[in-house]
Amino acid sequence: MSADSPSLSSPSSVTPVSRVLIIDDNEDITELVKDYLETEDIECKIINKGIDGLEEIRKNDRYYNVILLDLAMPEFSGLDVFNKLKEENLLKSNNVIIFTASSTQNSEINEMMQGGAKYILKKPSSIDEILDVVTSFTIKKDEN
Repeated sequence: MSADSPSLSSPSSVTPVSRVLIIDDNEDITELVKDYLETEDIECKIINKGIDGLEEIRKNDRYYNVILLDLAMPEFSGLDVFNKLKEENLLKSNNVIIFTASSTQNSEINEMMQGGAKYILKKPSSIDEILDVVTSFTIKKDEN
């Protein structure tokens, strides 16, 4: 291990690292967001299946500063992930940002916000808007 390799295993590192989990089946979007956030020194992990994203959150509760969650995914949707997190009391300890197409009904959005989502980002969003939302949560978390 070289001296300039960051330690990812220790959450109490000297310099806090902002970590984002992106759960979205659109690989073009996830790669774009990941590449951009990493230029801002935000570590990203991409998961393209809802069920795999849920497992990652269960394994690493509180490890990610922000979870960007797409709702429209095949098989196990983001809504399924959201509902499972709510059922398992994992929403309060995680900053879940819903990342969704604008066809989502306002009633569903209001329900998710009341249920524990921290923010709703409607697609299409500019990459700067995504960065602003992510950093608004990572900066607060890092300062605590």
